[in-house]
Amino acid sequence: MKSDAPNIINVTKKAIQQFQNLKKEKDSLLFNRSAKEVFIMSMTMGFYNDNKIALESKKEFVRIEYLNDKEKSLIKAIAVCDEENIDVLLDKKKVYSIAEEYAAGGIQHLVDDMLKELEGSAIKKLETQLVEEFTKLKK
Repeated sequence: MKSDAPNIINVTKKAIQQFQNLKKEKDSLLFNRSAKEVFIMSMTMGFYNDNKIALESKKEFVRIEYLNDKEKSLIKAIAVCDEENIDVLLDKKKVYSIAEEYAAGGIQHLVDDMLKELEGSAIKKLETQLVEEFTKLKK
C-alpha cells in the first residue's frame, strides 16, 4: 500500500515535557539541541534498546521538511530493520509511525541516563556504548 509521507512527526505530551526539561539541563546531552536532534536521538536510543511504545495520544513535534536527507534515511533504515521487509518504504505513514514509536521508547532511556548518577558524564557513557557497538560490528 503506497501512502504519502506525513507533514509532522508526533510524540506524546509527556515526551515533550521530558524533552523540554532535558534541553534546559546544562549537563544533559540534549542541552540546547533542536527538536529534530532530540527526536533523532530518542528514536535511535529506542531502536538500540529495542523499545518501541505505541503513541496513545499524539502531539505535533517536528515538521518533516526540517529533516535532512541523512536523518530521513536513518528513519527509513530503522523502519526496514523493524519490519524486516523493504516494502515498508512504500507506506511512508508506517515508516514515520515506527520512528515515532521508537522515539517514545527511547526518550525514557535518555531521561533515565541523564537523571541517574552514573560514573562519568552522560556524553562519556554514550561514547563508550557507541565505541563498543562499533567494535562488535568490525569483528
